[in-house]
Amino acid sequence: MKHQTPYYIFNADEFIANYRELEQAFRAIYPSYHIAYSFKTNYTPAVCELVRQLGAYAEVVSDMEYELAKRTGFPDSRILYNGPGKGKMLETCLLQGGHLHVDNHCDTERVLAIARARRELTFKVGVRVNFDMETPLLSRFGLDLDNGDYQKTVELLNAEPNVTVNAIHFHISRARGLDAWERRIVKALEIAKTVFDYPLEYIDIGSGMYGHLDQELQEQFGDTPSYADYASVVARKMAEAYQDMPAEQRPQLITEPGTTLVSKYFHLFTKVLDIKEIRGKYFALLDCSFHNVGEICGLMRVPIHNHGGGEARKAYTGLDLVGYTCLEQDIICHDYPDPIAIGDELEILNVGGYSIVDKPPFIHPDIPIYMQKDGTLVCIKREQTLDDIFAPYYFGTVKL
Repeated sequence: MKHQTPYYIFNADEFIANYRELEQAFRAIYPSYHIAYSFKTNYTPAVCELVRQLGAYAEVVSDMEYELAKRTGFPDSRILYNGPGKGKMLETCLLQGGHLHVDNHCDTERVLAIARARRELTFKVGVRVNFDMETPLLSRFGLDLDNGDYQKTVELLNAEPNVTVNAIHFHISRARGLDAWERRIVKALEIAKTVFDYPLEYIDIGSGMYGHLDQELQEQFGDTPSYADYASVVARKMAEAYQDMPAEQRPQLITEPGTTLVSKYFHLFTKVLDIKEIRGKYFALLDCSFHNVGEICGLMRVPIHNHGGGEARKAYTGLDLVGYTCLEQDIICHDYPDPIAIGDELEILNVGGYSIVDKPPFIHPDIPIYMQKDGTLVCIKREQTLDDIFAPYYFGTVKL
């Protein structure tokens, strides 16, 4: 079935299998493990509805994402509200039994104000901790363990008679290796033992695992851990720490995968509109942009399959695949090596992470998404129109 390019196809069957593999790897060692799907990575409603049916929590970082989680069927009790700039839904999360993770002093003051105004109610919150992971990145999120901010915040919240800190939250980017995951779980368990004199309800150590990779990406990344490898470190540390506690009293272990779950299962289909030469350099113009592909194309060579359709296909030396925008940096692939022709349809793989959510309505409206499931292809997002883009704007308001 042919569709007008550009468009995405989401392979739901492979996504489901990947989700279950991750979950089973951890639960085989620590049964009280739960996935909290990162909405910011890809908030396509069909994906969110799938993870809800699979039993995941929703991990959200804004009021918009919180409301989307509710609209896609998540009860508040299965929503984790993270992020540094929470909106009015912070109060909703507290009052309706969601899982709120305090990130900063502003969050703390807001929680305290609500608790003091509603003494008849009890509240549970988690606090995001920031500690040195011995990586080049100095993360700005959470409360610093080393300067005492984290401990002071926990004490301040627990001093309120109707507030209990019931969870540790930690996440850091750019630390996907097994050694980094071991450091984060070891430190989280140490905090659980030294800062708290009571058992926590859960320990949430964020995201950043390698998922399954297409062969071309795998070759660029080199050896990467499997889900079983991560589980053998993280889940096993949890199991050892709480082996003397009755199973039903052990804290839950939560991770917050986004790209791990979804990136590989979105493909982008685009067409070659033109090929030209400028001072010995060749450019193939596509009908998509680097926004549609996502940040991966600026970090790695994305896997691309050419399905043909054009004529007189040939290979060029130093040809770049470029997008339709008027931005010089709109380069999807440097030095594309394979034969190519005007009219060819290209399939760009591994585009499910951040491409859908980070793509602005810049120059062209956004593109449709189709879902492949049980042998059937259905549209789960139509092409955006001018009316969609300009609905919030007011026309006819200016007169000379």
